[in-house]
Amino acid sequence: MPGFTGGLVLRYALGSRWALQSGLYFSQRNSTYHTTESYPADTSVGGFRDEYTVHVTNRGRLELAHLEVPLLVEWNILKGAPMRSYFLVGVHAGYRLFAHNYGTTQVALEGLDFLPLFGFSPQTRLIVAEGPIEPNRVLFRRGDVGVWLGGGNAYPLKRGQMLFEVRAFAGLVNLFREPADTRLYNGSVMFLTGWCF
Repeated sequence: MPGFTGGLVLRYALGSRWALQSGLYFSQRNSTYHTTESYPADTSVGGFRDEYTVHVTNRGRLELAHLEVPLLVEWNILKGAPMRSYFLVGVHAGYRLFAHNYGTTQVALEGLDFLPLFGFSPQTRLIVAEGPIEPNRVLFRRGDVGVWLGGGNAYPLKRGQMLFEVRAFAGLVNLFREPADTRLYNGSVMFLTGWCF
């Protein structure tokens, strides 16, 4: 799903071909996810005890916004008129500003003993509840760390340079705090443009 990244970049030249980049970015990344939690349960009515499995399924759409501070190494692979081409690699640390989570939760029971009486297999999942995701059912971590890889071209203007870049980002931190056995990592491919002066 499309997102947005914007911010300020600081560039420090180390020589004719090398430079360091850092700055402050606001990044919003959007994603969809599907999680399932399963656990055993039982019910006793009179002298009858029924054991079954509870499945809780969350289907959601996630909007995460982070403030990010990258540290990138820039290597100029082509320098001269009419443009400068470069390669970027580095890391970043991010802090989550907000998380908007939309979707539904479904609760289903599997293995109920009475289902064969109605012609169903005991493995049939009986949906007993469905509704919006509960606010505390899915919790997210505040911090994020990731790696960057990319490149771009810089075109000289009368003042400064016009930049066009492609960057790929991969997060290294599981964004889910709860459910603990669910994993989701940040990741995106970005097309950036900017002005360097």
